[in-house]
Amino acid sequence: MSNKTLELGRRDLIKIIGGGALATGLIGARQARAAPGGRYHQELPDQLMAPPAITAMRGSEGFWNQVRKAFPLSDEYIHMNTGTTGSQPFFSLNNLAVYDLWKSRDPRDWSANMAAAFPTLALSLTARQNAIAAMYDASPGEIILSYNPTDACNLFMAGTPWKPGDRIITTTFEHPALAGPLAWVRDYIGVEVVVISLPSNWTISVAELLSWFEAELAKPLPAGAKQYLATCEIFYKNGVRMPVKALCALARSYGAYTFIDNAHGWGMIPVKCHDYGADFIAGAGHKWLCGGPGTGIFYVRNSGPNLPPWNGGNWAGYGNLFTIPSVRYNRRDNWTPSGTNGRGETNTPALYAMSDAASFFGQVGLPDIYQRGVALAQYLQQKIINRWGLGSLALQNLMEPEYRTFLTAVNPFQGKDDPTRYVALRDAINASLPRLAAGTPKIYIRSITWRDSKFSTADDRVAFRISTHAMYNNYDEVDELFRRLVAEVDASGLPQLP
Repeated sequence: MSNKTLELGRRDLIKIIGGGALATGLIGARQARAAPGGRYHQELPDQLMAPPAITAMRGSEGFWNQVRKAFPLSDEYIHMNTGTTGSQPFFSLNNLAVYDLWKSRDPRDWSANMAAAFPTLALSLTARQNAIAAMYDASPGEIILSYNPTDACNLFMAGTPWKPGDRIITTTFEHPALAGPLAWVRDYIGVEVVVISLPSNWTISVAELLSWFEAELAKPLPAGAKQYLATCEIFYKNGVRMPVKALCALARSYGAYTFIDNAHGWGMIPVKCHDYGADFIAGAGHKWLCGGPGTGIFYVRNSGPNLPPWNGGNWAGYGNLFTIPSVRYNRRDNWTPSGTNGRGETNTPALYAMSDAASFFGQVGLPDIYQRGVALAQYLQQKIINRWGLGSLALQNLMEPEYRTFLTAVNPFQGKDDPTRYVALRDAINASLPRLAAGTPKIYIRSITWRDSKFSTADDRVAFRISTHAMYNNYDEVDELFRRLVAEVDASGLPQLP
């Protein structure tokens, strides 16, 4: 079968694979058939597919409708929880099964065999890393295909030679994937971790935010100590997008290194790694990039002055017991992505399929995706403001326009900033989620909780969190979500914001 660029609808994948199985479960395997020698084979897809061609006028609703058809999402539900996990495109799912099948057929030579059979599609791991580097303004040799942002956070922490007296500056809004390792180096190594309290209702300016970080960066360090700024670009709590480029420049001016947890960046915003000026950027492949579970992208700055000390984070590749110290001890100069990628058996089929999904995003256009997703989020947010006022949004003044994202956090109830009302509001919001998911159509969103201050003893704020993805959500879905959300809030019987 020749390689073809296919425009896919929801039924097309079934036709292509002839009712066979994607990893034995998506559609259902045909009955196994006998083969010479007494072995049995199942009819699985064995042909790689290119991303679907989008032929409608760019930017039109027809264009985005064609993009949506590349995903297996049913019209019976509205998926607005991409901030947790995205939907993988048909062609990427097909390719995942194909990669696994060829690997199982010939575990030793599968990669070479596929490269010969599909020279334009079966790219090597290095070629895929370089293609993603080009998408996101990085150099070859600076991109690691990781397993998720948590994996990248652990690699960063494991590979950095921490010492007592080092300092890391972070915030109250970090995800446990970053907050947990930060607490670990604080407790076990004696690294100073400074936590900046961020406001629940985001009404500050960029200049004020930078002043809070500068006040900490300017404090003296012990002799020989290192300083880092570690924070998210987009907070999963409320969708706030931090001014990363300005933060990185500020950190550099004080000789500090930067680690950016960008779990929500890849696939949402046109990240420019070199322009950001960050030393490390960790991101997810399974969220907005729709690359499937257990995938991620990890940028490590590997050029320019003052590279951060780092040995790759892969302890298996650090050295051996027969050389003291290891030949890689304090040797950043010989680090390469391949030394970090090989953390035991690499799930190359999953990482290949994720890079395939990334190629589709590049074809659609990262700036266009960002503009569409922001427009959907603003459309929803304006509806919320018209109904419950600006104060119902966790992100209130939206900062400068360039910091807008696809995430919306909203609490429409009176007393949302009163810690004594937290439990009642949390329970009301959580009670509505399964009803939204059980309706017609089913609607998937989630709740989110956080601490108003680092001095709070536990979470004391709550909100609905709604993810509007440019690739498969549309304005009709936003209208339906809002109609049903209003009905749930009304049914709660709790006082609402005016």
